[in-house]
Amino acid sequence: MDAILLVDHQPITPPAGPAGVVVRALVTISGTVPAHRQRTPLAISLVLDRSGSMDGDRLEAAKAASISAVERLHRDDVVSVIAFDDQVHVVAPPALRARQLQLVQQLSDIDSGGSTNLSGGWLRGRQHMEQALGMLGSLEGSSRRIVLLTDGHANAGITDPSTLVELARTARAMGITTTTIGVGEGYDDELLRSMADAGGGNSWYVERPDQAQDVLAEEMGNLLSVSAQGLSVTLTLEDPVAMFATHSSWPATAVANTITFDLGDLYASEPKPVLVELFVPADQLDALASGGAPIATLVVSADVLIEGGGVEHRAMTLGVAASLETQSTLVPAVEHAVLLARAARAREEAARRQREGDAGGAEDEMRMMVDSLSSSALAAHPDFADELQAQAQDLRGLAERYESRMFSEVEAKYQMQRSYNARRGKKQNDHVLRREP
Repeated sequence: MDAILLVDHQPITPPAGPAGVVVRALVTISGTVPAHRQRTPLAISLVLDRSGSMDGDRLEAAKAASISAVERLHRDDVVSVIAFDDQVHVVAPPALRARQLQLVQQLSDIDSGGSTNLSGGWLRGRQHMEQALGMLGSLEGSSRRIVLLTDGHANAGITDPSTLVELARTARAMGITTTTIGVGEGYDDELLRSMADAGGGNSWYVERPDQAQDVLAEEMGNLLSVSAQGLSVTLTLEDPVAMFATHSSWPATAVANTITFDLGDLYASEPKPVLVELFVPADQLDALASGGAPIATLVVSADVLIEGGGVEHRAMTLGVAASLETQSTLVPAVEHAVLLARAARAREEAARRQREGDAGGAEDEMRMMVDSLSSSALAAHPDFADELQAQAQDLRGLAERYESRMFSEVEAKYQMQRSYNARRGKKQNDHVLRREP
């Protein structure tokens, strides 16, 4: 596990805000899988919605994606498959992949049914992952994950969102994580994201059935490249430093001047960022600058997979220090991260306005962000210009759809997933959200 901290700062004056200096800190945590570590078996429960609305292309795509996923598993991995509508059907109980000779055919034979007992399917998946612990031999560093794929709202069994989220949180405390995959425009994206956050997994959106295989391939790639578990970043502010903005959307808890971000598992294939802006009041600048001490401290900790098997708890401490001069400093990588974070917030706001019937407001959000990206100091930077131009082009296209009133709930879900990807360091996964030109 490694962490890189980048810091810059910008003075602000009224009326832009209270007088002082904003310090921007970007920490990026990356990991590797030890070269000589024996592969640790994993356990996965695929929980597939087979309700009536999944009939046709959606269900066929979900089955094909699931077949592709199980074909990537090692013979010593544990897998189960559950299909649910108003009833819960165990397609394959938890067992070693090597012993499930009919699993591909069993997946192919799943057909559609009635309503959506999401809780029943997920709870059976949790039960299977509890059983899987014994099959894995209680190996340190092993992963157990429920992957829930649905296109609808929970309308049978437990339907209260807060209860479902708490169930996912409780399972995580048992070492069982939850990833959610929403299909089409009818599913409850807020519920599925909240379950994934509480469950320590990932949240995905499949706009078209043909994208399901890419999404499950990305998820399996993550599971097969876990380098650390229980990753957290704890930020402690010195007095009188205050939080100005938090751009990362990781689940967080705050106590007094300390905030802890929960980043879940760390994958070798996917570094994880935390981006914050801190504020130092003008009347405290001299005192803090003369002291030479950091204005905040970051502690990065996780249970890291080590060579030879097993895990080792590791922590590293990073001091957030800045000159606090009245002259701005700009680190291009930090500015780039802030721009993407602001674009992510604009996407969320546009989705919110759309859902409230304010298409004009959604259009305004997109056009203002396009202007901000186009006028950025990085607009001509050789390392960042292409990506910022691509962002601007996408936002401009969405603005035109809002302007012409040719949009649907698909736009809102697309915006939310792009925002999620950006704020979780998953923008490399935007390719699975590819849209028709």
